[in-house]
Parts: sequence; C-alpha cells; structure tokens
Amino acid sequence: MKSNDYCLFIDWSKCTFPPDVPPTPTLTPSTLKVEEGTSVSLKCSAPAPCLSHPPALTWTSSLGHIQESLQENQDRTKVQTSVLTFTAYHLHHRLEISCTAVFNKQDGSSQSVSTSLTADISYPPKNTTVSVRPSGPVPENSRVTLTCSSTANPAVRSYTWYRADGGREDKMGTGNVLDITASEVSATFFCKAENDLGAGRSNTRQIEVQYSPKHTTVSVSPSGPVLEDTDVTLTCSSAANPAVKNYTWYRADGGQETLIGTGHVLNITASKVSGPFFCKAENVLGAGRSNVSEIDVQCMYQISYLYIYHIP
Repeated sequence: MKSNDYCLFIDWSKCTFPPDVPPTPTLTPSTLKVEEGTSVSLKCSAPAPCLSHPPALTWTSSLGHIQESLQENQDRTKVQTSVLTFTAYHLHHRLEISCTAVFNKQDGSSQSVSTSLTADISYPPKNTTVSVRPSGPVPENSRVTLTCSSTANPAVRSYTWYRADGGREDKMGTGNVLDITASEVSATFFCKAENDLGAGRSNTRQIEVQYSPKHTTVSVSPSGPVLEDTDVTLTCSSAANPAVKNYTWYRADGGQETLIGTGHVLNITASKVSGPFFCKAENVLGAGRSNVSEIDVQCMYQISYLYIYHIP
C-alpha cells in the first residue's frame, strides 16, 4: 500500500491532526481597497492535515461565486483553498468579509478558526438627497434651511445648489447647508455632491411658500369700446397660496367704493358701469387689489326723421 492510501481508507492513525489551537486560515490579499466596479478575487487557505477530512471553509458573506480546491505546497503539505469572486459594489464598503475553517478531530469533535478583512470600496457620491427645515408649507419671507446629504468614499469635497427653471439651471449657493429666504424660491431646486471620483445629483425639490394674493388683475370681455347695454364679462385673476377664497368687485366713484358683485367672474351690462371699478382677492393670509379699470361705453343715439309732404 502506498503512503497516501490512508486517504481512501480513512486511516486516522496516519492523519496529522491540528493542535489544540488550529492555525488561522490565510486571506489573500490580506486587505481589500478597490474602486467600485472592480472584479475581486479573495482566496482563503488552511492546512489540510488529513486528506480524507480537509477543513471545511465557509465565507460569512456570500457575495459571488465560490470555488474550492485542494492544493499541494512545495514541501508536499496539503492546503484547502476557497476562492470568492465578486464585483465590488458601494454597498460592500466597510463590510467585514470573513473566512472560517472547521477542522475535524479524531474524537469526532471539530474546532473552527476565522480570519477576516474589512472592505474599503471607493465610489462617487450616491443617494444624494435634500432635506428642508422647517418641512411643509412656510410663510413668505421666512428663513428656510436646506441640507444636502450623500454617501461617498472618499468623502464629498463640495456641495453645490442649483435652481431649476425650465431648461435652465442657475447656481444659487454652495455648502452642505444653505440658508435661504422662502420668497427667493421661485422654482424647483436640487443639490450636487462631488468627490474625486464623480458627482451625485439629488432629485428636484420645491418649497411650498404661502402668501397673500399677488398680481391681482382684471380682464374685460369684449375688450375695447362697447355699446351701451352690451353684456360684459369681468374676470378677476390672482396668484395666492393657499388659493383665493373669495373675489369682490367694487365701483370706485371719487373717494367712495361701492360693492357691485362677488365671484371670480362677474357679468354686467355696460350701461350700469357709471365709473371705474376694481376687484379684490382674499385668502386666509390677506388680500390683493387690482388696479382700477374702466369700460369705454359708447351711447346708442336714436335718430328721428321728419317727413314734409307738399300738397298742391
């Protein structure tokens, strides 16, 4: 019988069992520092004192493909190896990857030993978000704090804020935290975080600014001069948040203001308009008043004809 035939017959007497404290498995490489997207191969190896019962190697993190093999060193000792292959991802950053070797003993018991490393994965900014304080609707001209947050390795080195107005992006500030006045926010905005590997951009956000009615205007239909007794439609428009709750119409006669109707739209007969008029829009925060408008009413004259008959 050859010297290694004991492996087939499990001749325990010829197996060299590990000491009370078995050797720690070896990780190659011993450190892991790569960029996101890199293909990584980690090899875990442990001596195999008994070929018929090599140590069982397990990984705590099943990140990818695992291939095991039994290898022989130059001194003819045997080593059990397990190779873990995976693609580095930013979520692997700071992940502890460990390999455990379980050695079987002659008395049927087992003993395990582990070794590990902590992954250092570099990546551009991810999960870039904006938080607004105070949250929810804010009164016009109140102070608002914007905070840009992002995960990155290496750390974010610059934050930039932009206002998105249609297809334009106007820079509005820099820094992780930006204090603004609510009335200055006329459009949606976002932040951009940058490190040495790239940039990450947040979704667009918008602050709900509450204000009393503004830009209150009156439109008249039909426009231009109208004949007396013509039906005329008056429309009052205003920008407000919360929305306008009521519209009121007034006739301005010298220093006196006379109520002539209510509602967003008012239908009148031109002859009834004896002077200039305006509308007032109100919400819970206040009121807005339009400029004074006037309808050019043209009178319709009745023409009488006198017929003289000559009787011979």
